[in-house]
Amino acid sequence: MEALGLVCLYGITAFDDYRTKHIKLMELIIFAVIGICFDIVYTKYALTSILGGVGVGVAMYIFSIISKEKIGKGDALLVMVTGLYLGFMNTVVLVWLSSVLAALVGLVLIRKYDNKADKEMPFVPFILLAYLIMFTVNSLGGCIG
Repeated sequence: MEALGLVCLYGITAFDDYRTKHIKLMELIIFAVIGICFDIVYTKYALTSILGGVGVGVAMYIFSIISKEKIGKGDALLVMVTGLYLGFMNTVVLVWLSSVLAALVGLVLIRKYDNKADKEMPFVPFILLAYLIMFTVNSLGGCIG
């Protein structure tokens, strides 16, 4: 159930992020409420892990402010919601893997199209791809979970 919710969240927001470079706050609020309900009913992760996962998003939000939105505030809010679903360690892995994927694609785009290094790219599609990779590894018996 968690996977379906996250794929829906990331799919909807990835489309918005790619198309408009904005993430709708109402979507995040709806999925945050659903995530809190899952946490209450299923208690898959300890409260400290959930708070740590949300804390990863808070740290990204602070970095967004300090860096004048080199990482968007919407991306940080999305990671906060992700923390509700995945807990601390999986949220850290997701952000790390998303960042690596974005960096690789960014390097290819810079080399291929001779773009500037400060060109904006939507980040949520990389979160979606990273989550699908994590889900696949976990489904195949990997150590994520």
